[in-house]
Amino acid sequence: MIKIIIAAVILAVIILSVLYHFGFIDFYHPMKQAKNNQIKLACVGDSITFGCTVRNRNKNNYPAVLARMLGKKYCVNNFGYTNRTAIKSADYPYTNEKLYQQSLDFKPDMVVIMLGSNDSKANNWDRNKFIKDYCEIIDSYLKSESSPKVYVLAPPPLFEMRGKVMWQLRKDVVDNEICPAVKLIADKMNVHYIDMHSIFENKRELFSDGVHPNAKGSKLFAQKIYEVIIETEKNNSMRKDV
Repeated sequence: MIKIIIAAVILAVIILSVLYHFGFIDFYHPMKQAKNNQIKLACVGDSITFGCTVRNRNKNNYPAVLARMLGKKYCVNNFGYTNRTAIKSADYPYTNEKLYQQSLDFKPDMVVIMLGSNDSKANNWDRNKFIKDYCEIIDSYLKSESSPKVYVLAPPPLFEMRGKVMWQLRKDVVDNEICPAVKLIADKMNVHYIDMHSIFENKRELFSDGVHPNAKGSKLFAQKIYEVIIETEKNNSMRKDV
């Protein structure tokens, strides 16, 4: 009997560890409280934002790395959740999750959004719905009380693992339809655009399973976002001084 109990406990720990590792435990998103007039930055997205498969996730997911780069002037929170989509009629819409509302309640000064990889699935993809629903998500932040600056990211490329792309995602749809649509959306909504697809092109070594960046990949994610934010803030400051 004792052996059965021990085995059950071990199995439960393994299952919980796997669920946590892949971001399926939605309540485990520890949030920081902004203080001392910190600039609040919300990172919104799917498993890539969450940090799925990243070793030592809490330290090495890209929002955590970005927070360290930006320093104490900023309060950065990770609102990423595995398998979520921009399309509201898809299998797991981001807007159905409490994290979406929490990201709005955070009253961010800046929002970094990256969705699209999971929208590429055969049972999800619809270009018109993607554009419409993604624009509505962006608009919900722009019209929120804090009126944040919004940065929209094209998702990185997908790479094959053991001869196929993981998680039923479709490389051709991401390359040829989703990324151009994200650029169109950013232009239409007049928000900042960061092309992570081009940045990570031919960088398979920075992905753990062909879909999710490893720790080095997350660092590059954070670095590119950091550069754009700092450059944008610098330009805004120069315009104010004129």
